[in-house]
Amino acid sequence: MNRYLAKFGRREFLAFALPCALSGALVLTGCQTTSLPRLQKEEETEKERYGVRTVGDFTTVGNAQPVPIGGIGLVVGLEGTGGEPSNDANRTLLEDDLRKEGIKNLKEVLGSNNIAMVLVSAQVPPGARRGDTIDVEVQMPPRSKGSSLKGGVLRACKLFNYDFAKNLLPDYNGQKSMLRGHDFARAEGPLLVGFNPGDDDTRQRSGRIWSGGKVMTDLPFTLMLNPDQQSARIASQVADRINELYPSGAPGTPTLAKAQNTQAVLLQVPPQYKLNMPRYLRVVRLVPMGESGDRARYAKKLGEDLINPSRTVTAALRLEALGGESSNVLKRALKHENPLVRFCAAESLCYLGSPAGAEELAKAALDQPMLRSYALAALASMDEGISQIKLRELLFSDKDDELRYGAFRALRTLDENNDAVSGEQLNDAFWLHEVAPESRGLVHICTAKRAEIVLFGKKVKLRTPFTVLTGEFTITSADNDDQCTISRIASRGGETTRKSSGLGLDEVVRTLATMGALYPDVLDAIEQLDRCKAIPVPVRHDALPRAVSVQELVRAGRVEPGREAQDESVIQAADDLGATPNLYAGPSKKFGSSSTIERLLKTAKTPKDEDGTASVPSKRVPKPD
Repeated sequence: MNRYLAKFGRREFLAFALPCALSGALVLTGCQTTSLPRLQKEEETEKERYGVRTVGDFTTVGNAQPVPIGGIGLVVGLEGTGGEPSNDANRTLLEDDLRKEGIKNLKEVLGSNNIAMVLVSAQVPPGARRGDTIDVEVQMPPRSKGSSLKGGVLRACKLFNYDFAKNLLPDYNGQKSMLRGHDFARAEGPLLVGFNPGDDDTRQRSGRIWSGGKVMTDLPFTLMLNPDQQSARIASQVADRINELYPSGAPGTPTLAKAQNTQAVLLQVPPQYKLNMPRYLRVVRLVPMGESGDRARYAKKLGEDLINPSRTVTAALRLEALGGESSNVLKRALKHENPLVRFCAAESLCYLGSPAGAEELAKAALDQPMLRSYALAALASMDEGISQIKLRELLFSDKDDELRYGAFRALRTLDENNDAVSGEQLNDAFWLHEVAPESRGLVHICTAKRAEIVLFGKKVKLRTPFTVLTGEFTITSADNDDQCTISRIASRGGETTRKSSGLGLDEVVRTLATMGALYPDVLDAIEQLDRCKAIPVPVRHDALPRAVSVQELVRAGRVEPGREAQDESVIQAADDLGATPNLYAGPSKKFGSSSTIERLLKTAKTPKDEDGTASVPSKRVPKPD
């Protein structure tokens, strides 16, 4: 695996803190390597203060941008809204793929109006492991004769990485064409149609499959050795120091860090950091490179800095990078009077596997909006009973919506079978959860990662009268009625069906699902009911806790009167706290317009190896095993 990483240049990588902006096209552009920003505001440098050289002094982080991938597939199960694809390069590629699967009646298959050829795209996030799931975008090509993907199911297809021929073959002097590379993921599943921006016609011709792709290869981070440090000895030393901090466990288990050559060390993500990979990269770069001779003096200095609010963020990260030997120092800091000091100590203890800081993390999530996303992610990363207890308490609290939904996502991620977050899947299309019945009412809708509706508080009873029309469904109730009528008028000549439902929002959602409604239909119905004031509690979309700036907190009034002095150290540390944990990554943008994907796939070519198999030895991403 990765036999060509030896050819990597530093210019082809970038630091995690400053990722290259994706163009939206299925193109892997060259990236620049930059240094991570300083972790703490200090007059003296870190090296001058501590006198210890770390992994970050020898390396920069690379391979830390998502890999855009794409392919061509078939959506089946349409009700007359498909159509034969145009006779172009996309169709040629699809026909080649179908022939390899043994399908012979291609003309009949592609000519059916119950089938549509589609362009499929996704992004593989940095640090992904084989078997991870990713979201998928599906679109009809611009010249497709089909009118709608609603109700369709994407047939299993392969997704590849793409690059310009000139980037992969330096001596190439031909046309500026795209090359299809390695099989990076497989995608399939029922489509959610109606989410993408644009007019109704555009939205009907595109869809999404949340968690519809499965990654087929690891995509490790890479530590690139600085030009003056490139040697087999240094690469091996970097890998050894990281593996000492994160031992692989059972015999035969692969190590997390592997020296690939004199320039690169491949870096996997340990389980405890899976929900907060930005933090992992910060800690890895602070792992000491030297022997243990100066560690006692170094640890003593860090212990002193840990209880200094102006230095506590960096000190806690550096203590975490020393491993379990720091636990006692961190535990003592849990009793400090400053909330930032206590939080930083608790967070580091959590990632070191100690539950001692769980109480402080829960308190920080409750009281400190700036620390909330980090505290919840840390609790979700620790498989201890105390984590579940504290997350459950936060879920049942009457604090703001971001805290309650953040606690829900954290607890569900930690233990999806916990009775506090259990739910039911409706129509094999979306999830309905009813949680925290004694708390304040809230309807939460998720528009990324997972099709789910979460109802907080007591049963939500709709106010009458109302009339809602969404797709093929009409929901009506007259004034003072104790139930509503849901009708489905088939758009293609089918029979009209009607059902009665109670006025509980959960009852309406379940009835819609039994009548065949998909997630976009149900969300549109909820939004319309909210606009006509039929839902008596707030309706929120994606209320995710996240890292925020001081300015945002002030504008939102989140620094409560009378707490300014207590929160001052937390506010001053805003620049040092780091990026939002990936557990709370917001809805992603569209991966690329259909015209862009069409252009790229249209010019895609697949060169042949001597044995006749298609492959492109990409210089930027690992080849699947």
